[in-house]
Amino acid sequence: MSIKEQLYYLIKHVKLGNYDINTFCDMFTNLVNLEMWKEEFTEKETAVFNELNKYTSRFSPFEEDLKLPNVFYDEKAIKEQIDIALKDLEIDIVS
Repeated sequence: MSIKEQLYYLIKHVKLGNYDINTFCDMFTNLVNLEMWKEEFTEKETAVFNELNKYTSRFSPFEEDLKLPNVFYDEKAIKEQIDIALKDLEIDIVS
């Protein structure tokens, strides 16, 4: 599976409930930061993946982290950004 296919797969399957947010954020962030440059992406895909990565790379499940203003994002914020990415990339969710 290509890097692009993996990113689309992750976004779709986290929405379907096949991944918890913590696992999704780790996998998505690693792919974007370490692998994305190896493949061709449209401008739109690059923008959407990079925007979502701004959130996934700063996800924390810990209450203490979330008390710091403008540093970390909670599960709700990540889910909202996933929904935005799904809409922007026109990904249909069918199980």
